[in-house]
Amino acid sequence: MTDFKAVIFDMDGLMFDTETIYFQANQKTADRVGLNFSKDFYLDHVGGSERDFFQAMYDHFEEKDKVDRFMEESQKDVYDLLTSDQVPKKEGLMDLLDYLQKERIKMVVASSSDKWLVDKVVTINGVKDYFVDLVGGDEVDQTKPEPDIFLMALDKLGTSKDETLVLEDSLNGVRAGHAARLATIMIPDLIQPGPEAKSKSLAIEENLRQVIKYFK
Repeated sequence: MTDFKAVIFDMDGLMFDTETIYFQANQKTADRVGLNFSKDFYLDHVGGSERDFFQAMYDHFEEKDKVDRFMEESQKDVYDLLTSDQVPKKEGLMDLLDYLQKERIKMVVASSSDKWLVDKVVTINGVKDYFVDLVGGDEVDQTKPEPDIFLMALDKLGTSKDETLVLEDSLNGVRAGHAARLATIMIPDLIQPGPEAKSKSLAIEENLRQVIKYFK
């Protein structure tokens, strides 16, 4: 049995298959406004906040008026997709949530997405009651890969760093967990782990169900 008494969950790409939805929505919006939006550009910013992503758009594209339209319209496209129906859950999510709840392990969601969206997604998908609290990227000054989100989540949990495990799917998330000096397990989504992710993670696992063994 490990000494972990709490778990911090990322949301997008870890709990739900939302990263694919985000990309599809952003691609649809970019095509409509006339921006040459590539998947490689999107993948470079997986795990970061919406405001950081939009700033990267301004830095990358010269057509500022088109970026303005993209910002306005993509938010609606993403919202419509995420709130129209349940989002596919990642493999093993419910098994892990049920196990941790049974073992009285405290859980919190810490996502770079805005808190209102985090709340909406976990509520629609029926998992909000598993968590003691939610932390969104709009609540901190700096989002992943900085550690601010995880440090706020740690404060809400009331556990020590040694007692708390982070679950992440992206390199930016792993970097944030490492910067916060929290043990981090990576369950990759769109991007497979490279040397940096492997060196900064406690382990790399294929799905959330495999995390259960760290509590036995």
